[in-house]
Amino acid sequence: MQKIGYLVIILLIGILVYIKYPRKINKTINQEIGNQSFSLELANNSYLQAKGLSGRDHLCPECGMLFVFSRETTQTFWMKNTLIPLDIIFINSNNQITDIYTASPQPGKSDFQLTLYQSTAPSIYVIELNAGLAQKLNLKPGDKIDLNL
Repeated sequence: MQKIGYLVIILLIGILVYIKYPRKINKTINQEIGNQSFSLELANNSYLQAKGLSGRDHLCPECGMLFVFSRETTQTFWMKNTLIPLDIIFINSNNQITDIYTASPQPGKSDFQLTLYQSTAPSIYVIELNAGLAQKLNLKPGDKIDLNL
């Protein structure tokens, strides 16, 4: 009987650890943006959102990251430990682009010196692509991106 109690406790601990520390493996979706197909890594938990594309020295031309937040609010991004220039595209719950920023790496700057990129309206999604693609695809605030979620 005591062995069963230990097994139940171990099982409960395992479940709690799994809930507290979700899988840290990026899933990807195929997404059409401005008549071009992209493979977007999903950042749908706090670990993946905090990590983002930091530390990477390359992003393929048709790759990016889609951040999916739990609620629509003002979102703020920075380029901490990010080595490649990016377009940051904020999107609201109606799938409309609210803001687009082109952000460059800021090596040698402390966290307090980094530029903050903030949505001017509540957003629930953010897409990061290689810098210059938003302009090349002629994306602008108000455009819709029908997300494949």
